Amino acid sequence: MNTRLTLSSLLKPVLPSIIGVFLCGFASAGFTLLSPIAVTRLALGALRGNLDSRTALFWLAMILIGFSLAHLLAGGATSYAHMVEFRFRRELRERIARHVSRLPLGWFVSESSGRIRTIIAEDVTKIHTIIAHFGVDLGAGIGTLLLGSAYLIALSWPYALILLVWLLVSLALFTVAMMLNPASGIEEFTEAEKDLSSSTVEMVDGIATVKAFGMSDSLFRRFSAALDRYTTASYEWMKGPGRPMAVLMVLISPAGMLVPVLLGGWALASAGLIEAILIVPFLLVGVALPSGLDGVIPLAHLLTQGKDAAERIGALLAEEPLPEAEHPLAIDPAAPAEVVLEDVSFRYREDAPYALRNVSARFPAGSVTAVVGPSGSGKSTLVKLIARFWDTSEGRILVSGAPIKELATPALLSQLAIVLQDGGLLSDSVTENIRLGCPDATEEEIVEAAKSALIHERILELPRGYDSVIGTEGAHFSGGEAQRLALARAFLSDSRILLLDEATAQADPHSERRIQEALGALARNRTTIVIAHRLATVVDADQILVLDQGRLVDSGTHTELLARKGVYADMWKAQQ
Repeated sequence: MNTRLTLSSLLKPVLPSIIGVFLCGFASAGFTLLSPIAVTRLALGALRGNLDSRTALFWLAMILIGFSLAHLLAGGATSYAHMVEFRFRRELRERIARHVSRLPLGWFVSESSGRIRTIIAEDVTKIHTIIAHFGVDLGAGIGTLLLGSAYLIALSWPYALILLVWLLVSLALFTVAMMLNPASGIEEFTEAEKDLSSSTVEMVDGIATVKAFGMSDSLFRRFSAALDRYTTASYEWMKGPGRPMAVLMVLISPAGMLVPVLLGGWALASAGLIEAILIVPFLLVGVALPSGLDGVIPLAHLLTQGKDAAERIGALLAEEPLPEAEHPLAIDPAAPAEVVLEDVSFRYREDAPYALRNVSARFPAGSVTAVVGPSGSGKSTLVKLIARFWDTSEGRILVSGAPIKELATPALLSQLAIVLQDGGLLSDSVTENIRLGCPDATEEEIVEAAKSALIHERILELPRGYDSVIGTEGAHFSGGEAQRLALARAFLSDSRILLLDEATAQADPHSERRIQEALGALARNRTTIVIAHRLATVVDADQILVLDQGRLVDSGTHTELLARKGVYADMWKAQQ
């Protein structure tokens, strides 16, 4: 799939609106010129002594009409552009969210949450100025330059030519200076800006953990390095592309334009080519001739940011969604809830080593199977493959007799209750966190699930009970309590297969005992697959699978595995 999304293709749906507000900006520039034209006519009439009251009233009315229409057009176009941008931003975020929701669950394991947050929040926002302001500002800038130039040429083409030559020479010098300064300065600045944003997110997200280990000094090391890089890039950008831009802004500013207006007018008047009085309209119009470009030129940097943002959005939208079966199978409710792995191999990328290799196993319906092994042996990968976090590289997995690749994802997940190590709590009420297990659950069913998970009493201790928002208002849970909330979801889901990834990993001894009690009730009449590092928690499992370096090296009961004196026996001995 093509991962490249250009800014123009991203903005294609709103291009007619951008053109429309551009034309409004152009027209507003024409009405804006009515004021200096009227003032010029009034001044010329007064100086020449032929200004009557009717003419004066006419031009005063033109000033009022021009001012009103210019602001009405510019303000209306800007408001409309903002409404278009708000709608575009909402639709783009919805498009990203819909696409992300179709990605494999495993994508979220390997992908940085900071990157997703940056794309949805920051990159989409960077398009704001281009849609909401660029069209109006560009139209006003070009309109002021073209219409103002036409008016001045009509008054005196030699005088107008001096101003236009000044502008062209200024732009030519700027172009040459930019060509002599490589674009890498801008690219380095943009990269440094992204790196600083990422480092800031990492610092905020990791500050509690790092401080807990007494490493506050190192906490800011990466952030400081990113800040130094950004500062250096900013300085280099100002020395390179920034300096010519600053000089250009001075040359085309009203103060800079006074040079050709006054010197040119004096030279032409001295030579008898123009009336000295013509300096007045050139002062009023000529000085402001390039003023519209003041707001357009800085937009070049915003266009660069928008281009980069579009490419990152495109890369995210190009991530392959989980392929769905064209004609998905239905799971037979009467089929036993067993899981079968047939010669399963898996690697995260085509060029990566295998995380699992030729694993075949059967998890009988209603049984408890523990998956154990040294760190990095593939335990979590195996369990996540059953939930179709990823598709297997080779072999297949069957749930209730149906290959999971041929099941609709909602149908597969409806068979599974998954409890991961961190509990996966959301910044929402306790009720809504538990309701994730069954969106249609009643309040009574939620309370019953919490009681089954032995977390009901702890919830009642919160300031607002089940309505407390987790992470606020004193509604904080320990690791073990978060696990029991996750177990409440599993009770509520009433799924036939239970996947537990180190469910007691973050629990203290008291919480571990409560979790084990809840697990005992939850596993009843369910096919349970549990990952465990502490072997003492799974000695009563119906079968234990032993993984080592991605391969299934042994299986059996606790007693059988100890008798074989293999990897499991070594692990058991090490933990005693």
